[in-house]
Amino acid sequence: MESKIEEKIIPEQQMAIVNHKGNVKDMGILIAQLLGWAEANEVNVSGPPFAIYYNSPKHVGEDEVIYDMGIPVEGDIDGTDKIQIVELLEHKVVSIIHKGSYNKLEESYKKLVDFTIKYNYDIIGSPKEIYFNSIHDVNEDELKTEVEFPVIKM
Repeated sequence: MESKIEEKIIPEQQMAIVNHKGNVKDMGILIAQLLGWAEANEVNVSGPPFAIYYNSPKHVGEDEVIYDMGIPVEGDIDGTDKIQIVELLEHKVVSIIHKGSYNKLEESYKKLVDFTIKYNYDIIGSPKEIYFNSIHDVNEDELKTEVEFPVIKM
């Protein structure tokens, strides 16, 4: 089934994030830390975990990937030395729902890039992946990940 690419407005959102430089395999540990902190501090988590990438595993060593791992949160919250509370302003994205292995996410990225070129969008920020489930919950072919590129129309 072909995933549809769509343009949408992402409303302003408060997030708890951990900035990380290392292997993407560290994500599970980072998500567990964020969710553990949220539970211990009675923080309302308002959506699934996500990652925002600042460089690509294809262009740097596997232990040199820089990304924010985060969860959307609500309320008046204080962070910690490791967990920052940030506001993401309302912005426009083009997005695609990727179904299947993380190893094939590159195919969805390519579709998004091709779409932005074809329809005259300018990518103005780092890509975001939203993880609706995990390999711990479902089979690899049932994984569901949304990929978003922040854009403006040229």
